[in-house]
Parts: sequence; structure tokens; C-alpha cells
Amino acid sequence: SARAFVTGACHAEAKADLEGWQNWPNNILALVGPKGCGKTHLGHIWAAQYDAVYGPKISTNIRPGTCVWLDDASQVNDQDLFRLINLALEGRIAGLLLASRSLPTTWPYGFDDLHSRLKNIRTNQLKEPDDDLLRAIIIKLFKDRGLKVSANLISYLQSHAPRSVNDLRALIHQLDIQAANEKINVTRALAAKILQG
Repeated sequence: SARAFVTGACHAEAKADLEGWQNWPNNILALVGPKGCGKTHLGHIWAAQYDAVYGPKISTNIRPGTCVWLDDASQVNDQDLFRLINLALEGRIAGLLLASRSLPTTWPYGFDDLHSRLKNIRTNQLKEPDDDLLRAIIIKLFKDRGLKVSANLISYLQSHAPRSVNDLRALIHQLDIQAANEKINVTRALAAKILQG
């Protein structure tokens, strides 16, 4: 949900683009960025706000004026993607949001008509979280699990843990489970043991 999403400066431009979706050139926007940068969460928020049909498997028999969101768009069947892009170009899809780790021009599609359309799609590239946002995310992930931890541990994870939100979530889950099994608190020493594992 929007409330559960910790945003930072690295999301500001993408959020502005999503809020102004009626102004997307050709009714299409691609959100591009590394795993864990927030593009899927932003897509879910946008889809919920505008009652978008969510992919990857979407019938192209779509009610005119509908919004559509495709996560991992580079993995969608090429004919389906081509048809959806054409529906957006014709204005029958009001907004087509594509999310991917790579730029549309690098997607592995062979046929020229699709490739030329992908070249003309507006893209918004998200970056990995900056340090302030990363710290806020780490604090929130611990809080979500009801864990009180030291500032020392948070600083350690900020410097040594993966910067992907998904990887951080998995790590904090592992810390919680291991601490419970060993009947100890979640500490910097435990984190170091797992990360150096």
C-alpha cells in the first residue's frame, strides 16, 4: 500500500510521472531500475489508484479507457506486448505502465515493428535507495517485525547489507528467525555472522 512504502528523493521524479499519467507521450511510461528500487511497489500503488488491469497475462480485449500495468514487461509475450502498445497508441488504453530492470530498447524482442515502438517509449529510471532512504527502510523493516534494535546495528547494515529492499527484507527475516532459535537479541554480531556466513 502507499502507506507502507518508504519514499525518498530517488522516487520523486517517478512519483510525479505517475501522478501526471494523463500526460504520458503515447499514453505509455516505462519505469526502469534495479531489483528492490521500488518500481513494483510504485506500480501497485498506481494500479490501485487508477483501477488498472495488472499483468503480465492480460487479455487484449480491454474495455476502452482502462489503465494497464505490466510488471517485468521484458518477459511478456512479444505479440501481447505489441498489441497492448498499439491499443495505447490508439488511445483505447488510457495509460500503459511498464516496469522492468532494463531499458525497453534492450528487451529481447526480435521483430522490427515492436522494437521501433519500444525505442519511442518515455522512460523513468529509478536508482537504488540513497543512504537516508536506506536507513529509513531498515528501521521500518525492523519495526514491521516488532524488533527493537540498536543504532549501531542499523548503521552496520546500512554499510554492509545489500541495498535491495527485497534482500534487506529477507536478511531481517533471517535475523529474526535465527535470534528466536538461539533465544538471543538481534545484534550487530549476529548480523555480521549471517552476512559473512
